[in-house]
Amino acid sequence: MAEPPMNHASDPLPQGTRVGVDTGGTFTDLVLAVPGEPVRIAKVASTPEDPGEALLEGLRQLGIPNAPGATIVHGTTVALNALLTGRTGDAALVTNEGFEDLVEIDRQARPDLYAMEPQRPAALIPRHRRFGLRQRSWPSPGPGGAVEQAVCPTEQELTDLCDRVVASGVQSVAICLLHSYADPEPEERVACALRARGLECTTSSGLIAEYREAERFSTAACNAALIPVVRSYLERLDGALPEARLEVLQSSGGGLSASRAASEPVRVLLSGPAGGVVGAARAAAAAGLDAIATLDMGGTSTDVAFHSPGAALSGLAEEVRVAGHSIAVPTLDMHTVGCGGGSIARVDAGGVLRVGPESAGAAPGPAAFGRGGTQPTVTDAQVVLGRIAPRTAEGGFLGGSLELDIDAAMGAYDRLGAALGVDRVRAAEAVIDAANASMRRALGVMTMQRGRDPRSTPLVAFGGGGGLAAADLARGLGMPSALIPASPGVLSAHGMTEAQRSVDRSASVLRPLREVSPDQRAALIEDLRHQAHAALADGDLLERPPRHEASLSVRYRGQSYELSIPDCEDPEGAFHRAHQARFGWTLEDHEVQLVHVRLRATEVLGRGPKPSSPVASGSTPEPAGRRSVVFSGEHMTVDVHERARLTEGNRVTGPAIIEEYSGTTVLPPGSEALVVGGLGLLIKASKA
Repeated sequence: MAEPPMNHASDPLPQGTRVGVDTGGTFTDLVLAVPGEPVRIAKVASTPEDPGEALLEGLRQLGIPNAPGATIVHGTTVALNALLTGRTGDAALVTNEGFEDLVEIDRQARPDLYAMEPQRPAALIPRHRRFGLRQRSWPSPGPGGAVEQAVCPTEQELTDLCDRVVASGVQSVAICLLHSYADPEPEERVACALRARGLECTTSSGLIAEYREAERFSTAACNAALIPVVRSYLERLDGALPEARLEVLQSSGGGLSASRAASEPVRVLLSGPAGGVVGAARAAAAAGLDAIATLDMGGTSTDVAFHSPGAALSGLAEEVRVAGHSIAVPTLDMHTVGCGGGSIARVDAGGVLRVGPESAGAAPGPAAFGRGGTQPTVTDAQVVLGRIAPRTAEGGFLGGSLELDIDAAMGAYDRLGAALGVDRVRAAEAVIDAANASMRRALGVMTMQRGRDPRSTPLVAFGGGGGLAAADLARGLGMPSALIPASPGVLSAHGMTEAQRSVDRSASVLRPLREVSPDQRAALIEDLRHQAHAALADGDLLERPPRHEASLSVRYRGQSYELSIPDCEDPEGAFHRAHQARFGWTLEDHEVQLVHVRLRATEVLGRGPKPSSPVASGSTPEPAGRRSVVFSGEHMTVDVHERARLTEGNRVTGPAIIEEYSGTTVLPPGSEALVVGGLGLLIKASKA
């Protein structure tokens, strides 16, 4: 919980101080990590019209309004929201003559296979701002890596192109030429000419030097359209914090300087959810867990992922789609559903109960928040069932600073119950059941649909609503346990304080794996390592040599897509095993192709000593109080515990409620929670 100010605005914070900031649909979360001191947290209402206002307010609540000397690692939704709403900047596209429509044609796949009238997303760059250039080059066959230049634009043609682009009135340009993954020089030549005319340029090969022009062009076009929006936001925020170092979390889980995020915003589209996976992985390691499924239930949506400590780069998604647009930069493999605490419950025209994806957001928010909301939400259902209650004690949600409007929540569910023909309690339980069903399906996507057995996969649940649903979700999927990390409502922000800057580089090979010798692979990886190291240093000296991870993207000849495996002595055998685990079959006599080589360089930071945990205690904790809570339609009087008073080794038996500043944990009848390493709550779920 936020405490009184810790320093004067002009006093520099201790070296190594980091602040994680996660902007959500309802709350903006902040975690202050000072070396050798306990972390401090704050939650403030999000300000969708300018997310930076909530960030600055959170810093004031933490007592560090200017954060002098601190590194602020920001998870921002600015880029994502701009893409989802179509409110991107005006951008142009320069491509090979005759390929101006490729960004709209894409792969010609139907966005919804069974829709009678499928709707494709509107093109980010309209036809009149797409410009063709007479240029053709392609890589020569064979191992030499030479490039054949068939058509090269003249200086006059390049000048005419620049005139047309400037006349279109744009400020940002995506330059996407065929086969630039093999030879980026033609794209760089065009970019140099346009930059000389004052335009911001994105080269497709500069983002991802890989074949598949549809994905590469789409990624570059999205980046160019996002630059005006994200750059404006980050420049305002950076100007308000001149004494702090501002970074943004990448979708892959690594940090990125604010200046690079402003020029490559497509890399930070999913920065908030990525912070949660980073934080969940560290919490799981402290609790002694290995591979886990993560569930981040926020105010607007729920993000689900799978994390394995040994997966490294092979755990990243090969390609994701955001708002229908293909994004091919490295991204943590996640699945998102429009179900969160603010999701609105309604009865549709057919009399069926629907929960989400519409959300009450931060304003007006759930009815119980007392800000004018009248529609029933998932959070209001928890209030009706007694699982979230108004408290004035410091151990309660937001330290008792948010006074809940119980009557408003009850009224919202009286109206929903009347529409369903049931009382408000049954209506609230139906909404919770519907929300949990949506999240169970999402967990199934990241486990069963990825070839993983949920019965051997612990769940790590966090976000403001994760602890409310964790036990029921784990029980419903037969998962062995559910871990609620310390301060779960701000875990994404906490993960950002642990994130380290990283740079990804890749190269396409497109050759039979057996024709690429170990020495050739090593030479290619070494070249990527030098590129990544230079980009990571960005002109500065690094404190320590960066950590490097290499992976190979491999497939059977004839397959359209590939699997990612770590670089190893026997990559072909590793690929067969990975294919068997993922799909249940192999073709061991079939030719295996090496498609891409990828490398990540990660900054290695010195960490100060972490504060010690409270002394372990095996005693059963005394409850802070008791109250009536509904389970399966029955009102029960249950113990209520303050999590801040629990120590490692404590055991709490359900039914019970565990409250803390950033969230609430529900223990249904038949379940129990053990306080484990890292002060996480490990819930053993009752059998379904």
